Amino acid sequence: MPTRKSLRAALCLPAAVFSLYSLPSFGQVSSEPPAAQQALDSLDEVVVTANRVQEAKHEVSSNVTVIGSEEIKASTATTVADLMAQHGFHVVTMGDNSNVQIRGMGSLTMANELENQVLILLNGRRIGLSNLALAGLANVKQVEIIRGASAVQYGSSALGGVINIITRRGEADKPFLSIEAGIGSDSLKRETVAFGGAADGFDFSFGGTHFSRDDVTTEGGRRWYNTAIDKSLTYDLDVGYTFAQNHRVGINHAQGETQSELTSGIRPYGGNTPANPYSDYLKRNKNTAFSYAGSTDSKNLDWMVNYSFGSTDQKDTDPSTGAESYRSDIDNKVFNAQLNYNAALFSVSGGVDQYQYDVSGFGSAPETTMKDTGAYVTGKLRLLDERLVFSLGLRHDRYENSGTAMLSYDNNHTGGSVGVSYLPLDWLKLRANYASGFKMPSPQQIGGDGAIFYMGNPSLKPEQNKTWELGADIDWRHINASLTYFRSDWQDKIVGMPTGIPCNNLWGMNCYQNQNLKEAEIAGFEGSVRWDIGKAFSQSYSLAPYASFTWLTTRKNKDPSQFIAYHGAGNTTLPNTPKWMASYGLDYAHPGLKIKSRLNANYYGATLTRDFSGTVPMPAGDTYFSRPSGTVVNWSFEKELAEFSNRRYGALTLRGEINNLFDKANEMYWNYPGAGRNFYVGLRYDFN
Repeated sequence: MPTRKSLRAALCLPAAVFSLYSLPSFGQVSSEPPAAQQALDSLDEVVVTANRVQEAKHEVSSNVTVIGSEEIKASTATTVADLMAQHGFHVVTMGDNSNVQIRGMGSLTMANELENQVLILLNGRRIGLSNLALAGLANVKQVEIIRGASAVQYGSSALGGVINIITRRGEADKPFLSIEAGIGSDSLKRETVAFGGAADGFDFSFGGTHFSRDDVTTEGGRRWYNTAIDKSLTYDLDVGYTFAQNHRVGINHAQGETQSELTSGIRPYGGNTPANPYSDYLKRNKNTAFSYAGSTDSKNLDWMVNYSFGSTDQKDTDPSTGAESYRSDIDNKVFNAQLNYNAALFSVSGGVDQYQYDVSGFGSAPETTMKDTGAYVTGKLRLLDERLVFSLGLRHDRYENSGTAMLSYDNNHTGGSVGVSYLPLDWLKLRANYASGFKMPSPQQIGGDGAIFYMGNPSLKPEQNKTWELGADIDWRHINASLTYFRSDWQDKIVGMPTGIPCNNLWGMNCYQNQNLKEAEIAGFEGSVRWDIGKAFSQSYSLAPYASFTWLTTRKNKDPSQFIAYHGAGNTTLPNTPKWMASYGLDYAHPGLKIKSRLNANYYGATLTRDFSGTVPMPAGDTYFSRPSGTVVNWSFEKELAEFSNRRYGALTLRGEINNLFDKANEMYWNYPGAGRNFYVGLRYDFN
């Protein structure tokens, strides 16, 4: 195994390695790691999200989850939302909208990026995405998840965590092609294609997935009318050119969109019948980035510049009249520049972000704009043969919300992080981290949406939190385990509160208004364990039980003026924060038989939430109820059917899955329907 110093030396070659195949601040790595890196344990896995630079995982002082290319390929997930759920994160799907929580933080409703507490990135850049159902996996190499506010270098909305989706990049002499087609329950049809390569300095990669299905069949074989996905299309294209050895220019375009139906019967009036009224929905996220990365010949100094633009759009249409009942358009423009200096003893990075969001289309709401300029610096100091690593981060933001019918609202925020990582043994990592995060109020939260759902609140303050965490990671004899304690103290936490005032919507619902909770606290434990029994006993096959969990020991509203109405005044539980989330199961792979299989169970705990279906009886005056807990079990498999000339011309694989194996209730939120027992079967051809 390489020493820590030799590993660090390998990581300090951004020009020869990373600048040719990646943008250092974009969070991209080469398609396949060098053989020496493959031999390293998981503590030396290369990650990029925590501090916006390439670094070994053993140097990161916060809790990081890395989902690699092999696991993504073996998974039956088609979107990042599916993948997150399989790893024990709290993912709630409402029709064609999937949102995720980390440590009880993050919006579970149909919020956009500006109103979320979990920041979604593509190759390290903001793309305005909150709905992970619009993020496909066909061209994704790796997904990195930073839990909590430790990644303060990304600015607003990163206080709950960061999810960085890292796409694949074409490589010379390693062309690849993958094609899959399959069918499933509820007339599901799914097609996926990915291909890429490099030659003469040019590199390219593309991946896309399309699927459609009819109405959902829920528990017990009940059809839920008018819930079809007419089209779901996600794709990513990356093209670049490397010149003068150390420099690369590139363009990346990503897009996801769905066309779907949603019956009005989910709302207070109406039932589940074919005649029940429904709306047609179109949701789309698209983003294009131009980039340049380079380095000096000394390999110690590298830099990057990136400019991107895109939009997140939603349109609701009455199918009987063709009239729009709701429309939302959020355009974004983002600029980022970063400079990195790497040495054996220390490294320093600094950069600037500038982004602008233009919001329009909210019914009668006026157009609004949010602008933010931020500057950040990060640094690391490595001692004791790199077994003791100190890290520091600092960021300052200046932002402004403005609009034609609202007063200009500007503010600033300075936050930072400090951490330490220590390896007393090669297989044991101890870590501690402190970070302060924030989220600025969005233009919609301040100015409202024309009283369709929300009234404006011009007095709204930015929310802030301070997070402490202590943890340990183990990689010992084919056992990988992690345990973390965390605590987040919130000031001016932004929550939507019912006003009792009727809104201008079609369903007779009262308006909400975003308000500040003066104080709140979320604390708990998160952990994971995986043991490959087969490899531990020197078997040719892999048999690996695994489990991961989040346990919120505290989820408390400390503002006595803002108690939630739930079985009487005085309840202090924060809504929409389940006490438990867990994922557990068993992986099996046999290279001789050429089969892989996974049995996975997702458990979601009881959650205090509002009900809009009109089906849950509640005591008079209550606005929230406790959604019961449940477990959904999925099974997936794949079997290689044929290989051509010892894989020289590729291989053909049969893939399948049975989801919700025991046909349990799967209505995760607000009585939105989740599928009962369902299946998928497909064929995949791979060449690489």
